[in-house]
Amino acid sequence: MIKKYGWGGWKMPIFNLNDPDYCEFGCPVCINARKGNPFAKFIQRIELAVTFGGCPWGRARKRKYGVDPDEQIPQQQEKS
Repeated sequence: MIKKYGWGGWKMPIFNLNDPDYCEFGCPVCINARKGNPFAKFIQRIELAVTFGGCPWGRARKRKYGVDPDEQIPQQQEKS
């Protein structure tokens, strides 16, 4: 189930800093950076450097999915 976040993701869930799905499905910077947008990648690199690993939602995403906020989640390989 994909969660919806207000204002196209610009309304951050500040009372739920351990929500990994915000980074995955709601954050306009992270989503666009993972899609390849050069400006979003630049902003995300600055954020990762300044915060030593990402915002609280990016760190929660790393705990849940095992990948940094700037990396795609690896697809499950189908069993033959």
